[in-house]
Amino acid sequence: MNEFDPLVVAAMARWPDVPAVYGWLRLDRRGQWYLIDRGQPGFDPVAHGAGSLITSPPILAFIARNYGATADGRWFWQNGPQRVFVDLDLAPRIIRVVGEGRQSVLVDHTGQVLGPVAEAALSGAGDLWLKDSRGWGAVHDLDLAALDIEAATEGGLILCWKGQSLRLESVEGPEASFGFERAPRPVSDRVM
Repeated sequence: MNEFDPLVVAAMARWPDVPAVYGWLRLDRRGQWYLIDRGQPGFDPVAHGAGSLITSPPILAFIARNYGATADGRWFWQNGPQRVFVDLDLAPRIIRVVGEGRQSVLVDHTGQVLGPVAEAALSGAGDLWLKDSRGWGAVHDLDLAALDIEAATEGGLILCWKGQSLRLESVEGPEASFGFERAPRPVSDRVM
């Protein structure tokens, strides 16, 4: 269940029929948000399609507090009454290791501390995926060295984290395996 700011919930109730937007907001593989300003004069998808980095701390905090997913794995930012579906370069959540040694914690790009890690997987592209009660996320590539990954005696790899030992399952196609959509579009635009 998504929990949003009270003012956002009130706006959703007041204006329930605001159309959703697609392809305007992007989350990169390092957890940074980009605005793809399709409305600018002379917009060129090739030149401007990557978007402009969002750096305003209040805007980033607002996005983080109002970021959620539909039941079918389409991630969005609830911007008042308008749902802004997010294009994901890699994953719906980007996980960082914050702190060092025994004091370190896993935190996703919205600032949420991960709960106990229930599962771990390694994609064919070499991305490390972790799952807690809020779902799957990919570990930021610069933080991989902070995690202890060992070879299992019976083959494969084991992630050792805070007293847990989790076998790294091999996964091809994380999007389908973990139930999220990288580039949500209106149902009428989907290829059937």
